[in-house]
Amino acid sequence: MRNNSFFSIFIDCKLARTGPPATIVPIDEESRNGTILVDNMLIKGTAGGPDPTIELSLKDNVDYWVILDPIKQTLYLNSTGRVLDRDPPMSIQSIVVQVQCVNKKVGTIINHEVRIVVRDRNDNSPQFQQQSYYVAVNELTPVGTTIFTGFSGNNGAIDIDDGPNGQIEYVIQYNPNDKTSNRTFDIPLTLSGAVVLRERLNYEEKTRYFVIVQANDRAQNLNERRTSTTTLTVDVLDGDDLGPMFLPCVLVNNTRDCRPLTYQASLPELTDPAHVNPISVTPPIQAIDQDRNIQPPSDRPGILYSILVGTPEDYPQYFHMNLTTAELTLLKPINRDLHQKFDLVIKAEQDNGHPLPAFANLHIEILDENNQKPYFTRSTYEGFILESSPVGTTISDNRNLTSPLQLVVLDNDVEETKDPQLHLFLNDYTTFFTVTPRGITRYLTLLQPVDREVQQLYTFSMTASDGVQESVPVTVNIVVIDANDNTPTFSNISYSVKIYTDMQPGEGVIKLTAVDADEGANGQIVYEILAGAQGDFTIDKHTGLITIAPGVLLAVGRSYALTVRASDCAPPAERRSSITTVYIEVLPPNNQSPPRFPQQMYSLEVSEAMRVGAVLLNLQVHRGASLDGGLCSRPRTQCYNSLYKLFDQSHKAKAH
Repeated sequence: MRNNSFFSIFIDCKLARTGPPATIVPIDEESRNGTILVDNMLIKGTAGGPDPTIELSLKDNVDYWVILDPIKQTLYLNSTGRVLDRDPPMSIQSIVVQVQCVNKKVGTIINHEVRIVVRDRNDNSPQFQQQSYYVAVNELTPVGTTIFTGFSGNNGAIDIDDGPNGQIEYVIQYNPNDKTSNRTFDIPLTLSGAVVLRERLNYEEKTRYFVIVQANDRAQNLNERRTSTTTLTVDVLDGDDLGPMFLPCVLVNNTRDCRPLTYQASLPELTDPAHVNPISVTPPIQAIDQDRNIQPPSDRPGILYSILVGTPEDYPQYFHMNLTTAELTLLKPINRDLHQKFDLVIKAEQDNGHPLPAFANLHIEILDENNQKPYFTRSTYEGFILESSPVGTTISDNRNLTSPLQLVVLDNDVEETKDPQLHLFLNDYTTFFTVTPRGITRYLTLLQPVDREVQQLYTFSMTASDGVQESVPVTVNIVVIDANDNTPTFSNISYSVKIYTDMQPGEGVIKLTAVDADEGANGQIVYEILAGAQGDFTIDKHTGLITIAPGVLLAVGRSYALTVRASDCAPPAERRSSITTVYIEVLPPNNQSPPRFPQQMYSLEVSEAMRVGAVLLNLQVHRGASLDGGLCSRPRTQCYNSLYKLFDQSHKAKAH
C-alpha cells in the first residue's frame, strides 16, 4: 500500500486522457464573451478542497484571451470590450496558452499546451477596389474576344474572409437602365472575372454600355453568400465598317440607308470650257465617311471621287471629275445637235484599301443657245378669288372656284416638255399675289387677305425672263368674289314712335332701313317682326315699313316694344342678321298736333327723259282735327328747289 501511495504522488499533474499532449479546440470568430473553450482539462489531481494536490495557472496568455477556472479545470473566452476577429486587421487565427500544473506534493511542474483554433465565419462581403471600371472596345472586335481583365489580381473584388468565404466569383446582372448589356457581354469563367464579348457591337446604333457586375463569395450555404456590385462602363469605338455617303442623305423610312440621289447640272451648248469651269452642280457634289469618329483622326480614310459609267458612252471626251474634290470640269464644247443630255454614275470610295463605295447619279442638261424670248400662251388672264380665302389660296379660273388659273409660259430655247426655269415678275400688287417659282405651268397664290368691299378688281401685268430675254407683258385681272362677311346694320339701336288713336289700319308708323355692304343675295335684306307686335302691327319684308294691322283699334296709353330683325338672303348656313327695337306709344287725338306724313321716307326713281311738270309723287298729309285752314308744304332741302316743285293744295311733287 505504501508503494501505491508513493507512486500516486508522482502521477498528479499528468493528463487523465490518452492521445496527444496538446489540447486542440475550435471556436468561431466573434464568439461571445465567456464562451467555454475547454470544458475540462482532465489533469490528474485536485486543485480545490481542504487538501489540494495540484495548483493550476495560465502561462503565455497573450492579450488575456483565456480565463482559467482552476477548480473545474475549465477555460473560457475573455472578449470583454472587444471582438475575436479572424479577419484583418486583427487576424487572430489561433490562440495558444499553457496551463501550468504544479504538483504540490513533490514540487514538479508540467505545462499543458492548449491550442484554440479560430474558425472563419462569412461575416464580410466582397469589396471592389474601385467604385467603377472602364474599358473602350472597337466596334469591329470579334465576338468571343476577352475585352476586360481588370478584375484579376487585387484590382477586382476582395473578401477578407477565409476559405470559400473569401473566394470570389463574378457574374453579369441585368441592368434595367441598359437592357442589352447583359446579353452583349458575359463572364464565362466566373473565378477569373474576364469579360467576353457575346454580340457584335455597332457604334452607329449604341456607343456606350453600362454593365452591372456582381461579385459573390462561395460560402457553402448558398443562403449565407454575400455579394456586392460595380458598374463596368464599356465605350464603343468607331471602326471602319461603313463607307462614304453622298450628301444630302435622305433616309429610307425605318432604315439607315440613303435614298437614291441625283445631282443636276446644265450647260449652254457650244460654250467655251473656260467660261463654265468648274461646272456648277446642284447640290454640290460631296460625300462624307459614315464612320465619323474613328480615333485617332489620322486613321480616318480620305474619299476618292470618279465617274464610273455614263451615257452617251463618249462622255469621257467632255467631262472630268477631280479625284479628291469632286470638281466637275468641261473638256470641250458640246454640240446640242449631237448630245442633249448626259446621265452619269459617280462613285465615292475610301482611299485606305477598304473602298466601301457609294454611288450617285449626275444628270447634265445641254441647253439650247439662248436666242428666243419666253412667251405666255395667252395675252390676258382672268382669275377669281373669294374674299374670305385664307393666305396661300390658289387663284381660280372661274367663279365657281373649281379649277386653278393656269399660267403657261414657254421658251423655244428649251424643249416644250421641260421646265424652262423662267422668272416671272408682277408689276403691281406684289404684296397681295405671288406666282409659283417652277414649272411650265405656274399658279398665282394669295399673300394677304382681300376684301371685296375695299377693292373688287386687281389688274396688273406680268412678264417672264430667262435672265437674258424677256417676254411681252400679259394682263392679269383678278376678280374678288363676294363672301357674306357683312351683317345688315340698322342706323340706330332703337327707335321711338308716337301714334294716335285716330290713325287707320294700313297707315304707316315708321320705315326702318338696314344697310348691308355685300352684293347680290348676300346684300339683299328682308325684315320681320320677331316679338312685341301683339298682332297690332305688320312690316313689309322688303321695304321695312311698319303699318297698323287691319282691324286694329288703338287704345290710348298702350305701348309696344317691337323686336325687328333684318336678315340678308344668303344660304341659311351663311346668313347674317341684326335686330333693333321699335318703341311705340299710343296717344289720344291731338287737335293741336302738327300735320304728319304717313311715312317718314319715300323712295322713287326718275328718268332723265321725264318732261318738265310731270307728276313724280302724290303725298298724303294727315292734319290735326282743329286745323281749319289749309296745309302748306315745302321742301326742307334747299339744294333741290331748282329741280322739283311741291304744289301745296294738291301735294304733288312735279319736275321743275
